[in-house]
Amino acid sequence: MCRLRLMANGTLALQLAIRALGITGKVITTPFSYVATTSAILWEGCEPVFVDIDPKTCCIDPTLIEAAITPDTTAILATHVYGIPCDVEAIDVIAKKHGLKVIYDAAHAFDVTYKGKSILAYGDASTLSFHATKLFHTVEGGAVSCTLKKPITTPVIAQFWPYWR
Repeated sequence: MCRLRLMANGTLALQLAIRALGITGKVITTPFSYVATTSAILWEGCEPVFVDIDPKTCCIDPTLIEAAITPDTTAILATHVYGIPCDVEAIDVIAKKHGLKVIYDAAHAFDVTYKGKSILAYGDASTLSFHATKLFHTVEGGAVSCTLKKPITTPVIAQFWPYWR
């Protein structure tokens, strides 16, 4: 089940996802993304750890993720690039093996499906941007799609949980 929360922009959507999932410490991400992806990680007090991309998809290379995981790593924030989905299955296996949260920056993946499901149905959360430069735009705006089945208990976010149903 997906829950959607509209935001003022995609950067705030990323920040809300990080905060809502209680992510701290190191976050594995890709340098091949808009600056907001890394900025959101930094603004939420986390440390980005960059992993290179797969040259065929331009998405984060899942074969390089495990080498970047340390005891301080709590999440993977991967970007779907140019409407091409990340290898969500490989990332899911890695995340489960290491107990990591997964956020997908889906700003370029509006209406993308993988194996018959919306790309927003993968990971713990996905974020969207509706900026004027995106495929689907409203001049500005964003959203967080949350796939968690249990309520979020992070104090700042818990007050909004009833509205995500």
